[in-house]
Amino acid sequence: MNSAELAERRRELAPAMRSLAARVAEVEPPEDLEARLLAEFDAVHQQRARVSRRWMAMVGGALAASVLAGTLVVRQQPAQTQVTASQQSAEGAQFVSIPYTQPLQPYERVSVVETYVPVTALIAAGFAVQTSDPGASVRADVMVGQDGRPRAIRPIAFNISDRRLIP
Repeated sequence: MNSAELAERRRELAPAMRSLAARVAEVEPPEDLEARLLAEFDAVHQQRARVSRRWMAMVGGALAASVLAGTLVVRQQPAQTQVTASQQSAEGAQFVSIPYTQPLQPYERVSVVETYVPVTALIAAGFAVQTSDPGASVRADVMVGQDGRPRAIRPIAFNISDRRLIP
């Protein structure tokens, strides 16, 4: 269809559209239509508001229960961590935290691993180690966080002559 045909069709439809508009303007809606429409809207809105209030009450109750359960769990864990820390300090020397690592959180589980640590690794981590043999190893207890990263170290014994720790 080209533009001339479209223009012709518009001219043919224009009188029909004008007569339709005049007939629609003559039609009056029922007088109570507005009141019925508003009443139906209010009924649907009130029903949704009731459902919404119930939903909010359920969500609020679930949230309160989860906060209560969380506080009970968190309160119990620090007591266990404090017992573990006191047991470790009773064993002997204190652990020295490894520089540039995140501190242990009160709720975090730890494990102590006995291992040989190269002196070069201690120097690289920022420890002041005075030895004439940087290739030596130090036997130490290493505190490892639950994420598997070492957090603190406690040297046990060191023997320079054979580059091994004394058991």
